Amino acid sequence: MAKQDKAYFGLPWIVSIILAFFFGALLAPIVRFMRGNMLMGVISLILLLTGFFAWVFWIVDLISIIVNKDVKWLA
Repeated sequence: MAKQDKAYFGLPWIVSIILAFFFGALLAPIVRFMRGNMLMGVISLILLLTGFFAWVFWIVDLISIIVNKDVKWLA
């Protein structure tokens, strides 16, 4: 699968920031599975389902999108 130029599902940068701010914890496992990183996808899914440290992926994704205009860290 070709790497996307934009952070969330090929959407523009500002839309990706808004999605990351409001739904970042929910989208973290989906983005990681789509990018082929199964280990981080499973870890983020387990953390999301248990409610334990799911905010870590939310913060990392939000900062990564703002700084790099892409989800690069932990993805």
